[in-house]
Amino acid sequence: MKREIRDRLEIRATCVSNDFLDRFMAEANGDYVKVYLYLLRHGGEGFSVKEAADALNLTDNDIKRAVNYWEKQGIYSDGSSLRVEKEIRTEEDIACSEEVLRRSEESERRSREESLSGTVDHVKDDEEFAGILFVAKHVLPALPSPKQVETLEFMYRELSMKAELIEFLLEYCAGLGKTSARYMETVAINWHEQGIQTMRQAQQLVKEFSERKRGRKTGKAGKPNPFLNFPQSEVDYDSLAKKKLMGRF
Repeated sequence: MKREIRDRLEIRATCVSNDFLDRFMAEANGDYVKVYLYLLRHGGEGFSVKEAADALNLTDNDIKRAVNYWEKQGIYSDGSSLRVEKEIRTEEDIACSEEVLRRSEESERRSREESLSGTVDHVKDDEEFAGILFVAKHVLPALPSPKQVETLEFMYRELSMKAELIEFLLEYCAGLGKTSARYMETVAINWHEQGIQTMRQAQQLVKEFSERKRGRKTGKAGKPNPFLNFPQSEVDYDSLAKKKLMGRF
């Protein structure tokens, strides 16, 4: 009875042309030979300049010179070195673009931090205002911009709003998802014009808004509030902010 025995070892070998060994190898630079053998080994698998350079501990330009040499010797087809050069330029352009973008983002980040630092330097000794900035950093969706810091200082110094009232305003605007400097300034000016001076008064004002809103849905009117001097509708701060912006032009 015959038995068939199979060898599990796959023959994995790279055949080198005798012509290369006899006619070309002796005259070629050692790096050129390395590149030739590497490309021969990976023939049919696709060619990447970066992968070849990393595998052979060479530079991209070393690969380009080797391919150009073998092209001149007639081993590689015409245009091979041009394709390699094109790939290198493409990779360099991508790397350059990424580096430019990285530097631009880094510069913008530093500029913002320096601007923010410069804006608050003259009030850093004011512990109360520093507390407002601390709350802003935790309540706002991102680090306060220089414009937002300027708006907070306007509330604190020009409108003479108490720290707890400003902090409540920050929480109120953040809850609405509207934290632009213009919007917060509009709310602050509106509260100031209505005589809102304490956090309790502001809370009552916000509560009244909610009651009016529910009253419109159910057909019931809420009780009048001494701090509300508006028609029976919720204050449209967006419209007020837009009007304020248009008034500047």
